[in-house]
Amino acid sequence: MSRRRGEFEHRTSIFEGAFRAWSHLGGLHPEDLENKPAADLDPLTRPIENDPRVSDVDKKGQKKEPVKNPDGTKRREYPYEPLPRSGLAHPYVQAILSPWLGPDADHDAIQLGLTTLRTWWQHRRKGESGSAMAALGTDKMRGVVEGYTRHFFNLAHCLVVNDKEQQ
Repeated sequence: MSRRRGEFEHRTSIFEGAFRAWSHLGGLHPEDLENKPAADLDPLTRPIENDPRVSDVDKKGQKKEPVKNPDGTKRREYPYEPLPRSGLAHPYVQAILSPWLGPDADHDAIQLGLTTLRTWWQHRRKGESGSAMAALGTDKMRGVVEGYTRHFFNLAHCLVVNDKEQQ
């Protein structure tokens, strides 16, 4: 895990794409997963409308203000879905860490990467951080995150439907 320039953006784009994909998968009906091809469930072209996991009130019962993009449009919310509990034993977690850490990562780097991913995932539960929104807010980075989202959704769909991995 180098501290090279752009490392924050690189790591965050991977994690955010994986989070969005896993969130979308978690909101789909099991029958849809079994009966529809992944392309018909794509998180970018077929978002879940009126997702029951997204509430418009906060924990105190107050109406939440919608989160806005820098251009003023409403920002899509991605509800929290926990990471697979099996950690590194789960191929989805391995797939998230691989593009970030690279093929030469040793055991200690992988363990630190897993800890970083778990911490990031828990913080993301509270919403997307301002620094992440700023780092990923450019057209270029939005495209990168969308690419990771589609990649990780297709992977997760395959793991759950074909390989019968636990979601």
